[in-house]
Amino acid sequence: MTIAEKGTTILSDLFRREQVKMTAVLCRHFGIKDLDLVEDVIAETFLKATELWPQSGIPENPSAWLYVVAKNIAKDTFRKKTSEIKKFKNLLDSNPKESLEVSFEDTIIADSHLTMIFTVCDNTLSPKGKICLSLQILCGLSVEEIAFALHSNKETVKKILFRAREQLRESNFEIKNLTLEDIRLRMDTVLLTIYLLFNEGYSSKTKDSVIRMDLIKQALNLGLSLLETKLTRTPELLALMSLFCFQASRLDSRMNPEGSVVIFTDQDKSKWDQNLIQKGNEYFLEAFNPDSQSRYHYEAAIAYWHTQEESLEKWKYVLMIYDRFLGVYDSPSVFLNRVFAYSKVYGKQKALEEVKNFNDNKNRDYHSLLGYLYTNSNTELASQHYQKAIQMTKSNKEISLLQMKIKELDLVNG
Repeated sequence: MTIAEKGTTILSDLFRREQVKMTAVLCRHFGIKDLDLVEDVIAETFLKATELWPQSGIPENPSAWLYVVAKNIAKDTFRKKTSEIKKFKNLLDSNPKESLEVSFEDTIIADSHLTMIFTVCDNTLSPKGKICLSLQILCGLSVEEIAFALHSNKETVKKILFRAREQLRESNFEIKNLTLEDIRLRMDTVLLTIYLLFNEGYSSKTKDSVIRMDLIKQALNLGLSLLETKLTRTPELLALMSLFCFQASRLDSRMNPEGSVVIFTDQDKSKWDQNLIQKGNEYFLEAFNPDSQSRYHYEAAIAYWHTQEESLEKWKYVLMIYDRFLGVYDSPSVFLNRVFAYSKVYGKQKALEEVKNFNDNKNRDYHSLLGYLYTNSNTELASQHYQKAIQMTKSNKEISLLQMKIKELDLVNG
């Protein structure tokens, strides 16, 4: 690999990781109404890196180099803007250092990230606007990734983001200290944002890598930060963190050395992280509250059973939880997962009866499930559904897994 190629690879990784931190710090410092200027500062920072690094070499500490450059560009950019606005001129002249000094210390980055997510979840924005904007500018997800996370399409997400940004510009939106009531009112949206961020990291449907540790770590860090405060240490957050721990405990077993996906039943259980499973148990016990039955409680309970040995009794418990879950949260994904659990208890043929009235030809998971359910009774139909699922995913790893299932069907027929 040439120096230029190495620099490009490092920059790509850094952009995905550091762009989110820069956005949070700069928006908190200069205001979210100047989001366009903040994005220009970040773009110019990385442009300088692409121009200079191939010639002068990659800095010993690339992240620190980017922060220094971003800080200088930001000060220049906002000094020019401030000097052009008459009402801010006196402030600039009297104490420019106080208004323009930017810091990228670790504690400020972490604090800014969480503060900005709560800020963006303002009630002036639509529910979907809050989620989409948080996932894009503060979590670093692309439009395509957000569309997958919300079971939507790119054009719809683009429109939501455009309207949300327009609302920020048109309103007298400013970053301020939130009241206790503000935090309570925004907590549900903040948790959903972190949940969707973790999901994209745990099972990416849009990248070559199914597991994206940068997103998983980001979600875990945000959750851990919220746990530190009594006000935000809610049963819902504890259930969410329990879910994260149970899911993350199996990360080392989900990919083989060649980078292919290992399905749950084939995973090496000895690689499961028992410390994370224990932590998940602790969070779940603390999360128990008769008055709180959030989606995170149900999903954490199901994830707990997936850390247990394979047995019919286990699947009976999982099915029972899905029955209750579906009663309070009716969604295609919950329905399809319930049908899979049903097949584990009563068999694939009976499960086909459960799904016969559900018809969603645009749902990749629907076709994957039907491919699985028809495996024993109609291999040709199973193969057709797997092919349809392949057409609906852009993840090369997931495509490889589905193609492997089709080959297994061919071997049965052969």
